[in-house]
Amino acid sequence: MSEPSPDFDKLLDPSLMADAPKEASAQERIAKASRIAQGNERLKRQGEISDGVGKPKFGRTRKNAPWIAIGIVTGITIVLLALVAR
Repeated sequence: MSEPSPDFDKLLDPSLMADAPKEASAQERIAKASRIAQGNERLKRQGEISDGVGKPKFGRTRKNAPWIAIGIVTGITIVLLALVAR
């Protein structure tokens, strides 16, 4: 039978477990969830959240609107240049 790995003793070292990150307590998780809910309510009042689950209502449209306008103007310019060149 094979010998146990020398690293096995390191796994049993109590200081390893003491230095491990601790899981948040139930009270800390509840407090964090409450802060997130308050933030979502604020965004919902401002019209940034449409359904209360974090989906932006107008954010994507506002970011893409200038690019859509630039694309439309560019397309019209190309069509006009093609018609003039004929």
